[in-house]
Amino acid sequence: MQKLLCALLILLAPVALGADTKTDDAKTYATRNVGGIEDAKDAGTVTGVVYFTGKQPDIKPVSDIAGNAYCQEHHKDKLPMKDMFVFGKNGGKETLQNVLVYVSKGLEDKDFDPPTKSVLLDQVGCMYTPHVVAVMVGQKLAVRNSDETLHNVMSTPRENPPFNFGQPVAGQVNEIVFQQPEMKVNTKCFMHPWMSAYIHVLPNPFFAMTGEDGTFKIQGLPPGEYELSVLHESSAVQATPATAKIKLAAGETKTADFTYEMKNQK
Repeated sequence: MQKLLCALLILLAPVALGADTKTDDAKTYATRNVGGIEDAKDAGTVTGVVYFTGKQPDIKPVSDIAGNAYCQEHHKDKLPMKDMFVFGKNGGKETLQNVLVYVSKGLEDKDFDPPTKSVLLDQVGCMYTPHVVAVMVGQKLAVRNSDETLHNVMSTPRENPPFNFGQPVAGQVNEIVFQQPEMKVNTKCFMHPWMSAYIHVLPNPFFAMTGEDGTFKIQGLPPGEYELSVLHESSAVQATPATAKIKLAAGETKTADFTYEMKNQK
């Protein structure tokens, strides 16, 4: 049965958006919580922290893994935790990881080339790592299987073509290129139903994902007035403020912080 599934998933590989199966050499991938244009001249930078306040939701372990021999062996000492909510600390305050921070207004009349560095979405221990990634339209998303077990990568985006391809070989990398902006593209694994990741596709390179300490950095932003927005995968949380207005001069660095909390907790 497993050999039959492998053959079926391999046949599905061409459905991926420009998927190119190859092994991963010493490729350099974009940094998750740093975005923008690294070598831009006369440009500004926006940094900040995404905090979390109030009661946190209960986070439970991924118990489904116990039913799969390879995945269970990888986590034999401790089951991984569900990763919809990942909290950290910064300066003694609670922070929220995997939040997209992006320029939502102020770049409508400008065009930018997609970054040359690929963004990596890995599969390690039968979990997507990182859980959320962001790419620009036209930028390569490298999906890697770092496990010695079969995975497949499947999704049905709203604005981009669907994809579904098998990855039976450890170290296999398939590249996907999205042609339309789209938020919250949910990606699953048919072989391991608990595996879930989100992909955000942006129309410009000025975005970043918050790291373990809630920080983000968007660099290389041309001088001007902008609106920043934040987005988390769960609709159960809300940000205050949800947007921030900034005015950047050449070479200037501005700070914008955001705070999330659970909805209807007051």
